[in-house]
Amino acid sequence: MKLAVIRKHFKTKGFIDGGAVINNNGEEVDLSLLPPFLRTLLVTDGTVTKSLEAFYWEPIKVVSITQELVQKTNRRTVFDEDEVGQFLHREIELVGQYTDTTYATADSYICLSRLPYSTAQRLIANQIGIGELLRDEGLESYREIFDFGVDNSLLENGKTSAETAYRTYVININGANAIEITERFPIDCYR
Repeated sequence: MKLAVIRKHFKTKGFIDGGAVINNNGEEVDLSLLPPFLRTLLVTDGTVTKSLEAFYWEPIKVVSITQELVQKTNRRTVFDEDEVGQFLHREIELVGQYTDTTYATADSYICLSRLPYSTAQRLIANQIGIGELLRDEGLESYREIFDFGVDNSLLENGKTSAETAYRTYVININGANAIEITERFPIDCYR
């Protein structure tokens, strides 16, 4: 199974026979071995904040780690072949307001030229989360999962986890790739 199959399959389905897929790095990822709620977060095309609030039954706060305007990305993205101008690079944590648990981190590249001006300005002002903003402004968008996997990576906040699950997806606005997000989930939080 190749990346194209991941993108095509998880566009319409949340289950795959056998449970295993091959990700962008050529690694086999057995989704059937992950905790059910985490598996749901990895394959859904919705935002995770509301799901985390409902599952853990606590408000989730978006904590900004990094926010900067950049001319190019520091990792491979869907924007690599395009001349798109300036990006807003954001790194955030989704943290339980009552428990102070970090449920997820996200590393995003937002192509400002592909957003309405007012939307771009609200993101630059760091007034609101991406998913909440898109819903608030009623922007028609489509999310496509590009990759997912499990690794022992360093989270954006410098904390390590024995294992993290990650997914990378793109938000398409008005027919163009506008935002690429890689979310990481410390697996132990979901066991």
